[in-house]
Amino acid sequence: MTRDEFWHHIESIDKEALLVGDEDTAIAPLEEQLSSLPITELEAFEEHLSQCLYALDGEVFANESGESGDSDDAFLYARCFVVAQGKEHYEATLANPQLMPKTLDGWCEALLYPQRNAWARLTGKDESEWEFDASVSYESGSNEELWPK
Repeated sequence: MTRDEFWHHIESIDKEALLVGDEDTAIAPLEEQLSSLPITELEAFEEHLSQCLYALDGEVFANESGESGDSDDAFLYARCFVVAQGKEHYEATLANPQLMPKTLDGWCEALLYPQRNAWARLTGKDESEWEFDASVSYESGSNEELWPK
């Protein structure tokens, strides 16, 4: 999967549902789309997602995230919200951290799971058994270059 294909899949997210805080409904079309892909493509999706979230993992982005910037999990979910809004918004936020969501309404934790749920459907295993590790961690504070020492 190329980065453009990744963004094509992200475009399937229901943006109206996302903006009113209905994460599960927003992500459902993406999960359905991913369910038709082979495992290697699901792993590639995870890699691209991790890279995007990692690029937003920095102090300047956390400082612009309002209440979400005070918690590692909340900051991760705010970064997911940025990615879920699509390539154009993501790239604009990278260039201008002030575009980070300011309230707890700007979350999309559900973006972390559609590839795992699709994998579970394909393999018949529980999504908790997913073992793929991306080349970078999306956990808050992982991108050491963007956090002060």
